[in-house]
Amino acid sequence: MDPQSEERRNWLSISENVAPLLPDHIRLDDRLAIGGQGVVFHGAVHGQPAAIKVYFPGNMEHRVAREVDALGALHCHSIVKLLWSQTLTHDGNEYPMVATSFIAGSSLDQRLRIRPLAYDELGIIAYDVATAIDHLWRRRIVHRDLKPSNILIGETGRACVIDLGIARHLDQSTLTSLAGATWGTWGYLSPEQAKGVRTLTCKSDVYALGIILIECALGHHPTRHDQQQLFDRDLYATLPEEIAHWRYAGLLKKMLWPQATRRPMPDLILTEFADYAPTGI
Repeated sequence: MDPQSEERRNWLSISENVAPLLPDHIRLDDRLAIGGQGVVFHGAVHGQPAAIKVYFPGNMEHRVAREVDALGALHCHSIVKLLWSQTLTHDGNEYPMVATSFIAGSSLDQRLRIRPLAYDELGIIAYDVATAIDHLWRRRIVHRDLKPSNILIGETGRACVIDLGIARHLDQSTLTSLAGATWGTWGYLSPEQAKGVRTLTCKSDVYALGIILIECALGHHPTRHDQQQLFDRDLYATLPEEIAHWRYAGLLKKMLWPQATRRPMPDLILTEFADYAPTGI
C-alpha cells in the first residue's frame, strides 16, 4: 500500500474524522471493523441502530451501487435492511457509504472459531439463509458470495445475510459481470460459478449454502477453501461423518450436486426446514 493510501486508510478509521462530514441524521459511534474495502462503524440513522460502512476511495463505486440497488428492493427478515447511502467527498477523494440495519451478535465465521454448531443451529441457518436466497431469486438476484463471514448471527440465534456487493441482477443490463469472469470466494463457488458461467441462478447460492452447512458441522471448511479439492471430493455422494447422519443429509447431498438442475430450489429447502421457521415475524 502506498503512503498516500495508508494515510487515507488511517484517517478514515477514526470516527471523529468522518462524523463532521455526515448529515445531521447520521451518527457514528465506535468502529466495528476495518478491512481491505473500508471501515465499518456502529452508529444510527434517524435514531435507528445501524452498521455504517465507509469504503476506501477508488474502484468501489460499482460494488456499492450493486449493493444499494439490491437492498433497496428487499424486505426480508434474513437480509440486512438498507437505511441510507451516499458518497462523501473530502480532500478530492470520494468515499461511498452504505448504512444498514445493525445486527447485534457476531458473524458466522467468528462463531465457528469457537466451536462447531449443533444440528438445531444448522437447521436455523439453513432456513434463514434459504429464505434470503428465495427472496433474492424472486427478484432475479443471485448473491454469488454466500460464506460464513457474510452471515450474521443475532442475539436470538437467527441468521441474517449481508454484503450484496457482487450480487448478479438478471433483469438488468447494467452492473453485470463479464462473460467468463469468476466472482465470489474460493471454497464456496458452485461448479458453474467457478467456470465463469454468466447465466447463474439461485442454484449457485444453494450450493454455497450446502458447503456452509458442512462447515458449520465440522467447525472448519471441508477442504480448507481448496476449490478444486471441493469438486474432487464429491461431497454430494459422501458427506463428512460429522453430518452424514443428520436427518437432512439426503437434502444436503442434493444441494451439492455438480449439475445445477438437480439441486433443489430454495422454496423446497424452506418446506423441508419448516420446523425452524421464526415465530412472530
